[in-house]
Amino acid sequence: MDEKVPELLNLIRKLLEQAMDIVKDPLPPIKAVTTKEVRYLIFLRVQMSVVLKFGYGAYYSCYHGWGHGAIGATRSIYEIFLDIKYINKDPAVKDKHFRRFLDHSAEYFYHEMEMLSQLGQEISQEDQDKWTKAYEQLKKKYKNMHEQDVKSGIVKKDATPKYRPYNWAGIDLSQNVKELNLEQSHQFHQFYKYLSNLSHNNPGAMRDAMENSTENQIAVELNLHPSLEHCYFVLIVMFTCITGVLEEYMAYFGIERSHYPNLEKIEEDCKKLLK
Repeated sequence: MDEKVPELLNLIRKLLEQAMDIVKDPLPPIKAVTTKEVRYLIFLRVQMSVVLKFGYGAYYSCYHGWGHGAIGATRSIYEIFLDIKYINKDPAVKDKHFRRFLDHSAEYFYHEMEMLSQLGQEISQEDQDKWTKAYEQLKKKYKNMHEQDVKSGIVKKDATPKYRPYNWAGIDLSQNVKELNLEQSHQFHQFYKYLSNLSHNNPGAMRDAMENSTENQIAVELNLHPSLEHCYFVLIVMFTCITGVLEEYMAYFGIERSHYPNLEKIEEDCKKLLK
């Protein structure tokens, strides 16, 4: 795995540079865009921008060998990739899914208000009332929609997903991956879970430290050195997810892939490398 990291880094750099060129190009003229489409246009532009910022952050961490430092950014890219794919998975329910995504901004602002208040920032009573009310209405709205669907005869699993804090889609990532049925999705979700374990409490490291310690000596390996193994997993997840988001972006804005032949070559080179 480690011997592939330099070439993977090279391909990721080329991908990021090509994506930057595509995003910076003027958008094709869009006539008579509805308010609904304007919102989705803004959403896609913002998400693409965030993916590129996280992508460059993860790339430079891996460039210096610190795969651990890139894990958080890569997990976020993966989650954005799934969000966009979930919204677009079925044209018949795209508006419904996107509406749900927008609705949950109320939760975001409510928790942001709570956090800022805990940090000592003064929050006006008007804002407190506004976002508390919006947050309560959000929870009530989806609870009522779910109950109404079930009462009308819709099977629970097909009813409007219940409100789940910090989860706008109402389903967990594993279920999302299963529903999307993406090529290699199961494999990449395993990578995601592996990266999550590394970035959280990492029980493996705890176990190793405890087993290597004795009654008379505590042995804790700090591992404060670069890790190409982590870089490898980070880079292959990054590559797949960035190309997936870019594909959605180009399709929505009508950007022809034929205008960017380098993109296809970068993707083919990556496939050959990972065979």
